[in-house]
Amino acid sequence: MKLRLRLPTDGSVDLDKLRAALEAQLQKNRQPVAEEPVVVEPVIVQPAPQPQPEVATEPSAAWAWVKARPFFLTGIASALFSFGTGIVLIVRHNSGAAPGGFGWLFVLGLLALITSFVFVIKRERKTIAPTAAQTTSVWDWVKQHKKIVIGTGLGLATLIVLGLWIAAFTQSGGTDPKPKEIAKGTTPPKVITPTPPITPPPPVTPPQPSEPTGESVTTFKPADGFTGRLMVVFSICCALGLGGLQMRRVEDSMFPTSEEKQAAAKAGYIDFWHGFRHFLAAQGGFVLVAVATGAVVLIWNTASIYQFDNANGRVFYRPGPVFSWTLAGMGLAGLGVMMLGAAGVNLMPTLDRKVQPTIAGSAIMRFALRKIWHIILIGLIFGAVISVSLVEPIRFWWDLWLKWSLGIGMVVACCWNGAKLISKEKEIKPLPRTRPGQFRVLQFFNLPLLTAITLLATGGVMLLGQFHWLQLWWITPLIGLGITLALAALQTVPRLLRHWMEILFFPAIVALICDWLVWPNSPNHPFWIVLGILSGLFALGICLTEGKKTESGWLLFIPPSRSQFQPVLNPDKSGLQVRWGSLLIIVAATLLLVASAAKWAWSGLPES
Repeated sequence: MKLRLRLPTDGSVDLDKLRAALEAQLQKNRQPVAEEPVVVEPVIVQPAPQPQPEVATEPSAAWAWVKARPFFLTGIASALFSFGTGIVLIVRHNSGAAPGGFGWLFVLGLLALITSFVFVIKRERKTIAPTAAQTTSVWDWVKQHKKIVIGTGLGLATLIVLGLWIAAFTQSGGTDPKPKEIAKGTTPPKVITPTPPITPPPPVTPPQPSEPTGESVTTFKPADGFTGRLMVVFSICCALGLGGLQMRRVEDSMFPTSEEKQAAAKAGYIDFWHGFRHFLAAQGGFVLVAVATGAVVLIWNTASIYQFDNANGRVFYRPGPVFSWTLAGMGLAGLGVMMLGAAGVNLMPTLDRKVQPTIAGSAIMRFALRKIWHIILIGLIFGAVISVSLVEPIRFWWDLWLKWSLGIGMVVACCWNGAKLISKEKEIKPLPRTRPGQFRVLQFFNLPLLTAITLLATGGVMLLGQFHWLQLWWITPLIGLGITLALAALQTVPRLLRHWMEILFFPAIVALICDWLVWPNSPNHPFWIVLGILSGLFALGICLTEGKKTESGWLLFIPPSRSQFQPVLNPDKSGLQVRWGSLLIIVAATLLLVASAAKWAWSGLPES
């Protein structure tokens, strides 16, 4: 530090003392200034309660392994199916009956079992990355997967032992030699005791109703073959259950979040009533005219056949009941149409008549006159169906009715009132050739709709085929599978529904001409053969052709959902939300199937 001082020159200031004073002052300034400490009162803080850690339950490794391998579930289902059909084969063999189709089912089940486990083993080998110290031989793989091999072997051995045990149990009898005697090599001789002559018992008079007998007439006992029928039902139920679990696993893998599920439901959830109402308004009149024309031709054809064959002892056809049943049908149709009109439903407006206000003063009469064609055609269909059913059951003539409706009825509908029924909608944006992903997502969002359509179709098939109601339990799943595949295909290729009339119109006319002129007496049903071939070619051409910028057509289509999809049972923050109508349909179908399967397993089909 440099200081500039002015000192007197008379020698009154001692320089040494001045220097020492300055250095002392400098040292004093360098010492830190001690501040008084501020006393802060302590604040007591209550510790916040720590949340207890939840015990994380780890999923089972075995179940995770099974869920990641769908072929393993298929193998289990095939094993259960083979086990059930094998028991049925043993029972049929012991009863002396032929194997029938159960033998092929047993072989197919075994082939499916072997194929499934081959795929399981093949995929397991692919998941293991070979290293330098690891070889890919079969024996090394078996060493690394002892549990899989031992479990598979024990399962097959258990099935074989159970099958042999049941076979031995069903084949054992009271008169056969015992196992110990067979091992000793000596069989006891059969002692034939003379039977005394049988004397007929005296006739027993039945007790009077007033006298209590104390004995039950019927016994609660299943019919013969109960075990085989029970195993068939058990096998099919296991296959359906495993199929449902597999669908749920696929759904969880395809839509892991609720947002992805809602996005897929926008295109996959069918708004059935919206499309059905649009179809009735746009094309219901066309279909009604075609079906009524087919009914008229059916009545004429039935009358000519039965009047010609009256000498062979067949029922003589009388046209009188047709008019009476038609009048009754018109009354019912008029009542139904008026009730729908009172509810605000304008049924099939393309078929309405033009009525001037001066013809009838009241609005009710004008509405009835405007809907007169609806009443006449519906009554005619009702009278034809009832009158022809009195002559022959519906299973003998429903195909003729459909043939006349497609061949002649569509021509009459196209020419009705200057083609008024063929109302087209102009400037429609063309639909794409295919909608990717529709084939896979249909069954996940439309289970109640598929169940309702399946029940209706099953009722029609059982009525036409005269099946007993006890066969409902196995017919319904097959029809449901077919309907699901058909709807998925139509939703995947939407042009098939948009141009359905073009696909059926010209092929039906050509098939009817071939049926009448080319092969008039052929027993091979040439109408349906020609119609199937030509309709398939037309459908293929429509699917392959490229759509224009805009097109016009008859709008029969399956519209996607316009609202948010909700499952049948949807638990949320406010509680459990239930779609009661859908739940009632599913529960009713399940109860019907369970009742028919249980009744069939207990008593079998009645003898016809």
